[in-house]
Amino acid sequence: MARSLHIVERVVPVDGRAAYLAQLARRRQQAAAVQAHFWAFEHAGEAGRFVEFTEAPSEEALAAACGHADGAVTEHWTEVRIPA
Repeated sequence: MARSLHIVERVVPVDGRAAYLAQLARRRQQAAAVQAHFWAFEHAGEAGRFVEFTEAPSEEALAAACGHADGAVTEHWTEVRIPA
C-alpha cells in the first residue's frame, strides 16, 4: 500500500501563537498513535507562517492522524513507487 501525505499551510496571528504551538504536541501524538508522522515548519522570513506535514502508511491512517472521523482526507498526496 502506498504511503499518503497531507500538507497544510497556516498563518497564525501573534496572539494565537502560544496556543498553536501547544497544539502541535497533541497533533504529533495523534499521528504517532496510528504509526504516522507529523512535522511543522515555520517560514524563515515570515513569523507565524507555518506548513504542516502529516505522513502515514495508508489513506486510512492518514485520516486518523489528521483527526478526520469520517475516514477521508480529501486533499492528500500518494507516494510514487520509483522503480529500482
